[in-house]
Amino acid sequence: MNFKYNFWDVIRPFHAPLTRALRRRLGRQYQNHPEMELPIPEESVQLDVERHLHEYLHVTANDVKQIVIVGAYEADEARRMRWVYPNAQFLCFEPNPKTYKRLTEKYEGCSWMTPRNVALSDAPGKDRFYELDMPGNGSLLEPDVENWATTVKWKDKGMTSFEVEMSTLDHEAATLPAIDLLWMDVQGAEGRVLDGGGETLKRVKAIILEVALVHSPYKGAMLFPVIKARLETQGFICVELGVGAWNGNGNAFFIRGFDELICK
Repeated sequence: MNFKYNFWDVIRPFHAPLTRALRRRLGRQYQNHPEMELPIPEESVQLDVERHLHEYLHVTANDVKQIVIVGAYEADEARRMRWVYPNAQFLCFEPNPKTYKRLTEKYEGCSWMTPRNVALSDAPGKDRFYELDMPGNGSLLEPDVENWATTVKWKDKGMTSFEVEMSTLDHEAATLPAIDLLWMDVQGAEGRVLDGGGETLKRVKAIILEVALVHSPYKGAMLFPVIKARLETQGFICVELGVGAWNGNGNAFFIRGFDELICK
């Protein structure tokens, strides 16, 4: 397991109780200190989900048992969420062999982490995977590189592609009785994951995924209005949406049956 994470894991229980009040006080004074930088909208949604998922589900943190991350990269969010949800198991999918190697090395020995070196799509098989120079921007969908560079304000426009194994969410999650959170970070290929997970979605309580409001540099990407309409037919309600002012891209958070959970 990576030493730097072991180090922080060791000291956090000692410093956290002593500094919690100060951190909360300083972190909640945005209105009185306009010089304080706000989290960008998409990060705000992500952090809210990481720390308050159980509140949206109206359960205790100990009741969160299963989280699935599609497009995990190195799964930094899993370690943060494990501190909040100590009983959670993580099933993580990362198709890039090099990134997958770092992922497995980072979480070696973690009984609560199950990594899988496949891309989730609408059918099993093999397909091209496109990896851009910005870390964590790989996709099964081919990007318009010039458009992508403008969208993310990135100067390096290099791209490689290679063949990856594909599976479906329904196949990979067939043995999971329930999923508290389905996390998708697949650069426009969310539609493919949903197409291959119709049965699994019936057992999913919450979803966070990357979205593009009006335009995506990834060819064939499903835009937010279509995703929202599709998930609504399955009983999900969008409870948070945070997108960047520059490109209209960000994160959306959905809860199944939220109208039945609130005020109870």
